[in-house]
Amino acid sequence: MTIKFDWNVKEKPEDFIVREVAEHKFNEEGNFYLYRLIKKNLNTREVCEDLNLSYAGLKDKNAITFQFITSKQDLGEHLFKQISKDKFFILSLIGKTSKKLKIGQLQGNYFSINLKSRNVSIKNSMINYFDTQRLSKNVEEGRKFFKNFKISGKTRKKLKWKINFYIDAYLSYLWNKSFEIYLKERFSGYFLEENGHNFFIPEEIKTESLPKFWTILGYKVKLEESENYYRTILEKEGISIEDLLEMLSVLRIKGDYRKSYINLSDVKLSGGYIHFFLPKGAYATMYLKHIFQT
Repeated sequence: MTIKFDWNVKEKPEDFIVREVAEHKFNEEGNFYLYRLIKKNLNTREVCEDLNLSYAGLKDKNAITFQFITSKQDLGEHLFKQISKDKFFILSLIGKTSKKLKIGQLQGNYFSINLKSRNVSIKNSMINYFDTQRLSKNVEEGRKFFKNFKISGKTRKKLKWKINFYIDAYLSYLWNKSFEIYLKERFSGYFLEENGHNFFIPEEIKTESLPKFWTILGYKVKLEESENYYRTILEKEGISIEDLLEMLSVLRIKGDYRKSYINLSDVKLSGGYIHFFLPKGAYATMYLKHIFQT
């Protein structure tokens, strides 16, 4: 059974509020200024590039978000910039620190999402799929890249940011689909469809019977339990796993291990909103898919 996911989560920025969670060490003799960035209808990159700021994670554009950034320059205790009627950002000084922020230096994010009177079925676990924000149309571009990639003896040239983005999207898609096969063997469930992408949602997630991590393909990781499932999906893709791993080796893409599921311990409903915390790398919209009711 396939159900269409028709929840417009981000109809207005006020519908989707994100607060970054992290711990920072303060040092008044440090060389960097630590600020809290509050923004609306702006993505993190476009704010930070203009002011040469460093950040730990990209936050949604169509949302109200709170996150930490570092600046080499003193921008004052408060900086407010109104871009247009519905776009603004605020920088508020927290203190000084010794090191600038880098991608990944956060624990996760706390979300507050407008339910819009929609009924939900609260669950304490979710499958940690990559969501449509990562996949979008980028999967096809990544697929084309690997189908057309020619291995030569030359040293790999540095890839453009966009090409890396396409590669990441395709590897994320393969992670989803290989783990989906594993789940379908063990659980009953249904499919949710959004923007041409299907996600298998188990009716009941028994985390004790799941591996804690599932491999993201690369030349340095161990496939272990995931190998046969990757072989199955790559056979449908028309690429052998050996060829793909060789390409990833040439491209120096190491791979990784992604948590296969997330346990949520503090989900709250109040004021028409649902509130919950997710560790970095997990998608709030994926949790909504798990609790979605037609």
